[in-house]
Amino acid sequence: MTLTRYLSRLFVIRILAVLVAMSALIELVEMLDAMRRLLGPEAHFANVLTFSLLRLPLAMEQLFLLAILVGAVLAFRSLALNSEMAILRSAGLSPYRLLRTLLPLALVLAALNYVMVDRIAPAAERAFAQWWATVSPDGDDDDDTEQRTLWLRAGGDIVSVASIADNGRRLGAVVIYRRAPSGQLSQRVAAASASYADGQWTLANVTIHDLSEDGAAAEHHDALPWPEGPSPGNLKDVAHPTERISAAKSAQILEGDRSGVAPTAHYRTIIHKSWRSPFLPLLMILLAMPAAAGGRRIGGMAKSMTLSLVIGLTYLILDGFLSSMSESGAMPPGLAVWAAPLMFAAIGGAILLYAEE
Repeated sequence: MTLTRYLSRLFVIRILAVLVAMSALIELVEMLDAMRRLLGPEAHFANVLTFSLLRLPLAMEQLFLLAILVGAVLAFRSLALNSEMAILRSAGLSPYRLLRTLLPLALVLAALNYVMVDRIAPAAERAFAQWWATVSPDGDDDDDTEQRTLWLRAGGDIVSVASIADNGRRLGAVVIYRRAPSGQLSQRVAAASASYADGQWTLANVTIHDLSEDGAAAEHHDALPWPEGPSPGNLKDVAHPTERISAAKSAQILEGDRSGVAPTAHYRTIIHKSWRSPFLPLLMILLAMPAAAGGRRIGGMAKSMTLSLVIGLTYLILDGFLSSMSESGAMPPGLAVWAAPLMFAAIGGAILLYAEE
């Protein structure tokens, strides 16, 4: 137990140091790129502080696995330089037992990775997108949310909205395309506006066109309820879409209980990424294990550290490529998301068995 605490402390210090350093660098680069908005006519130091606070969780989520890899390599290097690795081996601590000793740390990192991927990062990105839309110098047309038509799904319907106001409670020029069970369009419902009150939507100045082959004449109504309409909060998310979203919300979108604007493959990819996130910290530690076999000699240590970093970075690059293929629909999400972790877990396991011999 004492050895577990000592090794965990050694690894945590280095992982945190790498994570903080890389996150600060990424934030600095992003802040310099965003300085035009941050230093607009109504610039305040609060803008810079808010930018930093909202972007920090996103930077840390992106760099967390890389920080674990680099921090673990540095920890193994420290053990080798101080001859502690040789002492542990002489005491009978094989690479496999060393990895097992680090399992409690891996479990803590697994929980942190899951929370960051599925909870903290999506919430931070959503808050940043909504705040960033309000931080714009006069004449800045980067954000045209109020001018562009939004397309989304509401249940089984396809909906276009010309404008969103009053925190998602008032919509302008709403057009609803309803589909038959066969998937063909059956109705086109056009409303001049829509308002949300008492937990439900009401369409105003409505014209209904029957799109079937023997369609009837258009119907006109002053007002109609819209029970399938998305919630105002959901509309705010649609107006400022983000790449990160929780697995629970992704499942709701796929089931038709929530509106979304991205392709189905995007949400399926997010769900699989959420499922696998607890396993990735242990994979990073496993891929860093070759650094534990370098010994104190500079040449051997450099080669072992380089091998660990090359394997780990290759995994991150390949995984990013396969994830992009999954989100574009070029590969099945289950195959694309799990292929790289399983492949490199096998590689890491093979290296671990070789080190055991």
